[in-house]
Amino acid sequence: MAYFLVKYNKSDIIFIMKEMEIVEPVKETQQRGTVLFPMQYNYCNTSNPFYDLWIHWHTEFEIIRILSGTYNLCIAESEIQFNQGDIAILPPRIIHGDAEDKGECKYESVVFDLEMIRLHGYASDNFINRIISSEITLNYKIPSTQKDILNVVNSFFECLQSERPGYESIASGYLLVIFGLIEKNKLYTQKEILPAKKRVRTEKLEIILDLMRRKYSTDISLEEMADAAGFSPKYFCRIFREMTGKAPVEYLNWFRVNRACSMLRESNEKLQDISRKCGFKDFSYFIKIFHKYKGTTPLKYRRLEE
Repeated sequence: MAYFLVKYNKSDIIFIMKEMEIVEPVKETQQRGTVLFPMQYNYCNTSNPFYDLWIHWHTEFEIIRILSGTYNLCIAESEIQFNQGDIAILPPRIIHGDAEDKGECKYESVVFDLEMIRLHGYASDNFINRIISSEITLNYKIPSTQKDILNVVNSFFECLQSERPGYESIASGYLLVIFGLIEKNKLYTQKEILPAKKRVRTEKLEIILDLMRRKYSTDISLEEMADAAGFSPKYFCRIFREMTGKAPVEYLNWFRVNRACSMLRESNEKLQDISRKCGFKDFSYFIKIFHKYKGTTPLKYRRLEE
């Protein structure tokens, strides 16, 4: 999800690390860059009133560079703090998003398909093969003290921003150097096989997040979500909160509000119609929940775009 500075149409504006389209905050499926150059740059400011990075996952890698301030990011089931100069490495299918207290910072991110880059003529590498096959796990955090990697990452981001002739090949070269330095500095661990119970919980969470994305406009009951996960409602609530920091209904309302934000920015539909399409039967309740998450009313939010 990212913030403006990125070359997108208004309907494509995204807010993180990953560049997450507000319409698809659970699993992102949009094309990153182009088929021949599957890499996309994003800029984010957590203080921006439109910024909100909820829990999500995608099938591409992501590199985040903290430009200023402090950013608290939930990765898998852990909360990690990143400060100015730190780098975050997010492999595919890792559930991540803002921590409850995300902090204030500005950061850049690049989301990319490493496998597609290699398929288009770049040298293969056993270390990258091991990453893609999940034989090893990269450290999520590369601290600013790792100056050799930091210098290359800085050049990598600057290259993508410049888009000067040849930048695609140069950026891809930087990317391979970054992974080479990660291997050299041993910033990884051998992949530990998740205990069956934890693996099942993660898979169930993906199912529920996808259910919310597909059916947010309908009346999704707690019982329906628990049944989809194969848990009792009480156990489901406890597990969901442990993994996301939010109760299921709270997360669903959060998702609906962010979907409403997208509609407020991108359409002239009446507030009542947007409320209904986002799954809120009671318009006054929609106003209340919207204010809870955005600190303003839907009407004032829309006027911020004018």
